[in-house]
Amino acid sequence: MPSYYKGTRDIKKEHYNMGVLLTEEKKREILENNFKRRVGYDLNLDEPKSFNEKIMWLKLYYQDPLITKCCDKYAVKDYVTEKIGEEYIVPTIAVWDNPDDIDFDKLPEQFVLKVNWSSGYNIICKDKSKLDPEATKRQLKKWMQPDRNAYYQLFNWGFKHMKPTVYAEEYIEQVDGQVYDYKFFVFNGEVKSMFIATDRHKGFDLTYDWFDRDFNHMPFTYGGVMTAEPMPEKPIMYEKMVELAEKLAAPFPFVRIDFYEIEGKIMLGEMTFYSGGGILPFDPVEWDYILGSWIKLPEKLITDKTSKLEPLKVYAVSHKRKFQYKLRALRSKIVKHKIINKKHYIVFFNRLRAPFIKGKSYIRFEGLEIKRRHVKKKAAPVNSVSKFEFVNMGPRLSYAMEDKITVDMKKHYCEQKGYKQLKYFPNLTDPQTFNEKLLWLAIYYKNPNYSIAADKAKVKDWVGERIGYEYTVPTIGVYEDINAIDFDSLPDKFVIKANNGWGANEVALIRDKNKCNIDNLKALASTWLYPWGFYYYNNMCITDEKPEKPLIVIEELLEEEGKKYLNDYKLYCCNGKVRFSMVVTDRGSKQQTRTFVDEDWKVLPVRRAGKFSSQTPDKPENYEKMVELAEKLAKDIPFVRIDFYNINGRIYVGELTFTPGLFLRFNPSGADKFLGKFLDITQVMEEVNADKESCH
Repeated sequence: MPSYYKGTRDIKKEHYNMGVLLTEEKKREILENNFKRRVGYDLNLDEPKSFNEKIMWLKLYYQDPLITKCCDKYAVKDYVTEKIGEEYIVPTIAVWDNPDDIDFDKLPEQFVLKVNWSSGYNIICKDKSKLDPEATKRQLKKWMQPDRNAYYQLFNWGFKHMKPTVYAEEYIEQVDGQVYDYKFFVFNGEVKSMFIATDRHKGFDLTYDWFDRDFNHMPFTYGGVMTAEPMPEKPIMYEKMVELAEKLAAPFPFVRIDFYEIEGKIMLGEMTFYSGGGILPFDPVEWDYILGSWIKLPEKLITDKTSKLEPLKVYAVSHKRKFQYKLRALRSKIVKHKIINKKHYIVFFNRLRAPFIKGKSYIRFEGLEIKRRHVKKKAAPVNSVSKFEFVNMGPRLSYAMEDKITVDMKKHYCEQKGYKQLKYFPNLTDPQTFNEKLLWLAIYYKNPNYSIAADKAKVKDWVGERIGYEYTVPTIGVYEDINAIDFDSLPDKFVIKANNGWGANEVALIRDKNKCNIDNLKALASTWLYPWGFYYYNNMCITDEKPEKPLIVIEELLEEEGKKYLNDYKLYCCNGKVRFSMVVTDRGSKQQTRTFVDEDWKVLPVRRAGKFSSQTPDKPENYEKMVELAEKLAKDIPFVRIDFYNINGRIYVGELTFTPGLFLRFNPSGADKFLGKFLDITQVMEEVNADKESCH
């Protein structure tokens, strides 16, 4: 299996075992494979331009011994002391070469144990009475094994010649129970940007917020990590941190300097020369190239000495493997294990066979005793749990079973489909994420307006009565029977759709009737008249969006001169207010983008899984009017998404959606929870629960 499909531990071990086979060509091949998979585009090491490409180049072609000292999380303390002063390092309690030498009785009640030659090798002890000393020593010994060196995790050269050391530091914590990590990116001695890592203790909720040198927020994400809500404040000692970072980074083309600010005091976290390992993607990707332009690469500096015997070693190791493969192939021809009629046999030269009992250590055959290699049995799995398989109840089955589907069944369905598609098991008892809250509303909240507003035929009157018919797309006709439509009398351009479809299959845009196969269109549209074609039945009847009967709606085709595709402005109304919007451009093309913006039209670091976002979507000139209209329509409704078109300055309502994109995942991780904060359903939940109790 290629190394780029394995976990960090497996990658390190594999690369360590390759030893002399890790030639420059092999390293480039491994880096290129990992880069393409993780970052999304081809790695160019000959002419690197992006930030991530230049980090990879520095790994292979810049071997300054001072980098080794500064990568060493313990030895760097001497460098920091020399450059800026001892007061900026986290105090060391003790240091050991062997974990067995640690005297835990002499350590304070709170401390941190670290191994110096890789990231994440930390044991944080907040209460020594709860620490298992022997287990701690075993873990530290594992981290000090030669194959755990961070060099072998995609060739971070600065760690290659490091000796493993374990040391104890004082435990530090900020007032709110976490540590804000201020990470300064220093390019050729100058701080150009930084990000603040918060909520590190929560794992899933880790957040990164990027700022330029003047502490202006920068509009991109790094490694798929969400931004914080609310945005972290500027550290009190920010200007001093910038000054110190530039002093420490002066000798290097690039280094990331991490600081903590504890009670008004600055402390160094670490110096990182290979931020994100060079494989954390930027979104939008253009920021990868912007940051890359800030690194001026030096001349190649190779300080590793290559032995004259190196080519011979590579030859010997590679041919040793070939010999082992040939030996195994020969052995398989001489001796084979076969099962014949459920009995085990050893077969020699495909002719002579000896029966044996599987699991025994010896085989007896006609007076001969042949010792068999003992095979250690694999331990039985701790848990025996079958793999979960989601079986979707199709719309036809939902239609047939509608009267038998209970609320609890709908809840189970949402939990299972949610786990399948959202990649987490939704909490419908105490919903927090955006998807959880939409699912809860779909199952438990009932509103008579939903079936009307979701009906693409009736919604025009519903909208017209509230904000005016001038905002509705003109209707040509509404039909119960496809044969009632006089296609000859229709204009050359029109839109035909189902009154409650849920996708592109229930709508057709006719741009030239004379080039349309009308019989094919009739056949297609007639399939929309089955009642199980409703969106209501597509998800086990969980929503309230069910029209009285299926209808075919024909509308005027909206077009804007010079544009093949209309921009679609989708305003998300939470508790009657527009809290964020999604802009869809070039819909129907490969260049389609879906970009989320906040109330001030600032791009949010949120996107639909598998969809591209734009850095600067065009704001319609009448966006404020759209917001005004949306909030009128959304009055007294917990949540609704209202879609608008802007044609030559005129606003049209596309549709109202109460459960948009159910079960569709948001990226990056944490985005679903981030959007969930905009929607408050506490009062609705209380009212529904009160109704349940009164019924009982």
